[in-house]
Parts: sequence; structure tokens; C-alpha cells
Amino acid sequence: MLYYLHNFSELFGPFRLFEYISFRAGGAFFTAFLLTVFAIPPLLPFYQKHCIQKSARTDDGKKPYKPLMGGVIIISSVVISALLWGMIADRKLIVFILATLALAMLGFVDDFIKLKYLREERDGVKRNTKVIVQAIISVIAIYALYKTHGTVTMKIFLPCFKQAFQFVPGSESIVVMTPFSSDAWFCLPLVIMPLCLIFMLLLNFGVLFCASNGVNLTDGKDGLASGCMIFAALAFAVISYLSGHKIFAEYLNIPFVPGAGEVGIYACAIAGACMGFLWHNCEPASLIMGDTGSLALGGALSLIAIMLGQQILLFIIGGIFIIELASSFIQQKYYRLTGGKRLFLMAPLHHHYEKKGVPDSRITIRFWIIAILFALIGLATLKIR
Repeated sequence: MLYYLHNFSELFGPFRLFEYISFRAGGAFFTAFLLTVFAIPPLLPFYQKHCIQKSARTDDGKKPYKPLMGGVIIISSVVISALLWGMIADRKLIVFILATLALAMLGFVDDFIKLKYLREERDGVKRNTKVIVQAIISVIAIYALYKTHGTVTMKIFLPCFKQAFQFVPGSESIVVMTPFSSDAWFCLPLVIMPLCLIFMLLLNFGVLFCASNGVNLTDGKDGLASGCMIFAALAFAVISYLSGHKIFAEYLNIPFVPGAGEVGIYACAIAGACMGFLWHNCEPASLIMGDTGSLALGGALSLIAIMLGQQILLFIIGGIFIIELASSFIQQKYYRLTGGKRLFLMAPLHHHYEKKGVPDSRITIRFWIIAILFALIGLATLKIR
């Protein structure tokens, strides 16, 4: 919204700053940070009265009495900051806001069921129902991005390769291209193009599902998910800015996506809101993010990667979330295959180290360090192409 102040730069010169994405990205970051930091204290008494998950227990059987649904404040701060500093006429930004709100609503219902009916953590929205709703939201959002000019949702770029895996429709056939050769891999009849679109939609849904639930599983210790999300969001803010800048995109051999910088502003708002939430969520946390925040933040991060064709890069930059998800999945499969044996003491992975007696603060900080390294490695791959 503030973007349009640059039209009045003749009346007041500094208004020119609002035309620059870098300035507005910084503004979105600090606005989201301040909104989250100062919104939580006055709302905390309400949360402590109405949002306690009374059925939750720690290992020693005591009630933690930590309020749930802190994600409401995070997502509200992100959306307000994005609307304030972003170009609200940009279709990509609108898609991101609506998709984030939809996923936040799903998480809100999940959290509400736990609070209202005093159920355990695993007994919110049924898993199959949650997957179906996530699929509907993600497919609609991904298709909306696919129909938006300039996005590369039908391409998947592998780190360190110039070429993308993609379907290139021609006048008579569809050419399937791979990163490993500049020549066509093989050709398909043009009539199956709708099937190719469905394949990419389902593939991108898998990316969103992994990221969204990975963040959700990581949200198991004070400050863990919000801290790791800061580094991942900032990394994708940088990639969005580079992808939206034609000269930088050509230099780095990454796809040029017009208007991607506006999504970078959205990523900065996510980072700022998470940093503001970390102010109150660091150990001992006074408020927990809950599914309301984790599902929406993971979904938003994956949509950025999908829009830029950097789905594989998401698995590097968001490596902590993928490791947490993979550890939980492996634990379940191993448990079933071995008739009750466990590979980890407890899943997801951060609980394994908790069971080994590692202090919570040490687990969190070490995971942050790994998240920083993953983000730096992901950014470094942009140059190695």
C-alpha cells in the first residue's frame, strides 16, 4: 500500500524510497517484528485464560500450561506487513496471502479442537481430513501461480545445474527436458499436456505437504521452529529478490520471474514476525505457535520455492524441517516393520536428543546453527551453476 507513495515523490523527494523493493522489504521485516513483539504482551492474559492445552503433559507428568495459538499473531503480523509494504495489485502477493490464511485457518481449527475438547496433541483434525484440505488449498494456490504471468511452476531447477526439468509444449508434441543435457530427453503427444499439468500440480503439492508438516513437527521446543524459520525465510527473500532482478537472474543462471521481489517482501515479513515471536517464544516460552502458525508458515515457504522453480533448493534451505519430518516418518515405518522396535529414542529428531539428556537450550541453538548452515549452502548453490 505504501508503495504508491512514490507517485508523490515530486511533492516530497524521500517518497521515492517506496519504489525500491529493498527498502520495502526492510520495512516489512521491521513492521512484522514490532507488531508481533508489542501485540503479544496485552493479549497474553487472554491466551493464558482461554488457550491452555490442559491435556498436554511433559515427560514428568506435569502440565506445561503454555498457551497455544500464537500463530494467530504471527500470521496477522505477516499479512498486515505484506499489505502495508507490498504492491497489493500484484497477483502473486494476493495468492500468497490467501493461501497462508487458508492454511492458518486449517491449523486454527486443529488447535481449537485440542483446546475445546481437551484432546491430546495428535487428536486435532483427523490426519486424512487434514491432508485432503491441504491438497485442496495447495492445488488451488499452485494453479493460480501457474496461471500468473512469469512464474515457473512447470519447471524444477536442480542445484548446480543450468537446465531445468520441464515440459515444453510445441506445435505437435511435448518435449521433456532434463538438467543433465541440453537435448530433449523424449517427446510426448501434445494431447497429454493436461496430464503433465496434473503431474506437476501433484509434485508441487508433495513439496508443500513436506514443508508444511515439517515445520509443524519442528514446533516441539521453545523457539525451535520460529528460529529456524527466520533463516529459511531470509534465504528465500534473497533468492526472490535475485530472481526478480533481470541482471542478477541472468548472471546467476536462475529463472527471471517478474515481480518476484514482491514475494521477497512477503518472505521478509515472515522472518520479521518469527523474530518478534521468538522474543516471547525463547526458553521458557510464554506462548506456543501451534498448528495455526506452523502449517501456514511452512506452506508459505514452499509456495515461494514453487513459484521460483526452486523446489529442490527448499529441501536444502529448509533442511532442518525435512530432517524432522523424515525422522518421524522413518520412526513410524521402522516401528511397524520391526514389530515395535524404535530407531530413535523418540521422534521427531529433537525429542531423540531430549531423551538422551541434552538440555533444551542446547538442542535449540544447535538446530539454529544447522539451519544457518543449510541456508548458506542453499544460497551458495546459486553461484555454482
